[in-house]
Amino acid sequence: MLTNMKWRRVTVVGCGLMGGSFALALRRYSLAERIAGWDVSTGALDEALRLDVIDEVDEAFGAGGVSDSDLIYLAMPVGEIIKFMGEHGSRVKDGAVITDAGSTKKEILNAARVHLSKEKIFVGGHPVAGSHLRGTAHARAELFTNAPYILVDDSRANEKSLAAVKQTLELIGARVVLMSGEEHDHTMALVSHLPQLLSSALAKTVSSRPDAQTLLEVAGTGFRDMTRLAESSWEMWRDICKTNAAPIASALDNLIHELIAVRDELAEFNSKESANLSFTGSLFKIKST
Repeated sequence: MLTNMKWRRVTVVGCGLMGGSFALALRRYSLAERIAGWDVSTGALDEALRLDVIDEVDEAFGAGGVSDSDLIYLAMPVGEIIKFMGEHGSRVKDGAVITDAGSTKKEILNAARVHLSKEKIFVGGHPVAGSHLRGTAHARAELFTNAPYILVDDSRANEKSLAAVKQTLELIGARVVLMSGEEHDHTMALVSHLPQLLSSALAKTVSSRPDAQTLLEVAGTGFRDMTRLAESSWEMWRDICKTNAAPIASALDNLIHELIAVRDELAEFNSKESANLSFTGSLFKIKST
């Protein structure tokens, strides 16, 4: 447990961008005496050791036994987090805190209830930070600085453990927001998952045209900014779409409604009877806050 603002031993499961950044942040702010790592990829583990992202490999999850770590940080795609709890949940010692960085929460929380005994304390989390870049080499301690970090306040997270994880995240610079799992998934569908799908759809709309090369040659920064998210890992987004399908579909309905309204207004403006019409551009009259 967190004592004197420091964990005795932390294991980061998934030594990529997110897990590596969390480990580096713990190291920068001296929040762990030892930082271990584990990954299904031996290459990722070797790189994390070489770059001093972790101090050692947590052999319990590969060779068997029980991990001695007090905090387990799961930084993988949603499906892998769920799989890990089913296959390796028993290798977490009683009393340890398990938290995750998954982009959806409902299915992960369900998996925690099914696969983790009540002696293992689960605190669901989601850092709203990241990059289209992948791998430990791109990890950086400041990834969480001033970034929203959602923690799920539910029956699996007792008050003491939730406070300990919250304090750790605030010490590495994150802005912690407490939500229920359902509230998280509906919120992220609108402000995270919808932008990703919109970016991917725009990129595909242009790239699938026969004159795509010409279009891309003259595309400016606006197009590049809008399609940057389309470069993200499909493995990660496949799991997000699968585990948050209904809220994402609802968010798409909202967007489609707005786009249809604009399309219909353009069609009316362009008709022969439009001489006395004025284009109101209702979609552009929304003020950002």
